[in-house]
Order: sequence, then C-alpha cells, then structure tokens
Amino acid sequence: MFGTLDWPYREGVRIDEAMHPLTLLAVGVYGDALPPQNGAPLRLVVPWKYGFKSIKSIVSIHFTEQMPATSWNMTAPQEYGFYANVNPQVDHPRWSQATERRLPSSLFSPNIIDTRPFNGYAEQVAHLYQGMDLRQWY
Repeated sequence: MFGTLDWPYREGVRIDEAMHPLTLLAVGVYGDALPPQNGAPLRLVVPWKYGFKSIKSIVSIHFTEQMPATSWNMTAPQEYGFYANVNPQVDHPRWSQATERRLPSSLFSPNIIDTRPFNGYAEQVAHLYQGMDLRQWY
C-alpha cells in the first residue's frame, strides 16, 4: 500500500486535547532522561488515542485555526482519521479493533481482552467529543 511516509512527520491535536490533564509532554521515563528510542528530548503522550498520536522527538509546534494535515492521514486517509481515538466500535478497514492483546502475551496464552473506549479513559475524555459522529471522525 505505501512504502514510506513523507517527511517531516506531521501530527496534530486540538487545543482542548493538548491541554487535557492526561496529555503529557514527557522528558523522561522511569526516573531517567528520555532516551532516543523513546523520543528524546521531548515526546507527546496522549493516552486515550492510538499510538501514532504520541509523537516522538518534537522539532516544532504550530498553532492553526484549521485541522492540519497529518502524516498518516495524508498517506492513508481511509485508514487513519485525524482524531485517532481508541474506539472498539470503529474497525480499521483491514482489522477489527474490538479486542486487543495485552502484555504479557504469547502464542499459547494470547491474553486478549475487549478494547475499552478511549483506551479506558472514557470517563475523563468522552466529553471532548460530545456530539461528534465518532464513526465519521475516527
């Protein structure tokens, strides 16, 4: 389908998402400075969204009044929506998102559980998307 993403990598969140108390700009992990493999020197952590929203190695931040184009949405818009909220009711076009494999997991003990809306943070963040059609705005 696609070989590489266009660079620089671009991601975006709304101001209310960025300002939410669960959203973090991480500079460390496990009591140490953030290493390069975890996004040093600065990483965005948005725990109720799919992982591609938790961008690594921030180079610049821009504010805009319009929804920005993002790397994954530009590459495969039918597969990656701007909001990227964890929603077990909306399948990815190529796989179900109704269940997830938790760690620890293995071939003979896959540890599969039902995916929780907003990655288990629905009580804290669902109000941010009130009135939105989350099938359209996945």
